[in-house]
Amino acid sequence: MSKVLILLTFFCLCLMQIHVQANENKRICQRLTEKCLSHQPRRGPDDDVTNIFNANCRRIRRQWKNITRCDLDRATCELTLVKCRSVTCDNVRKVLTS
Repeated sequence: MSKVLILLTFFCLCLMQIHVQANENKRICQRLTEKCLSHQPRRGPDDDVTNIFNANCRRIRRQWKNITRCDLDRATCELTLVKCRSVTCDNVRKVLTS
């Protein structure tokens, strides 16, 4: 009985840690986005990476609408830290519309 209780306790602690980590990762992404937006007037809305990403997505989907550097930063952060998914055109669009 005590082994089952210890195992159950360990499992609950692991789940709590995962939940706390996910919330912390969301906060990291929010801070990154806020910082990016505060620097956007000086740096501009796009860069080489954003332009290449938009061009690639436009080749894949004709109705692709260009995203800004901060949009791409936010989507990349959420996809890698929170959702553990790859940065694809469809995944980026899903993150930005949610």
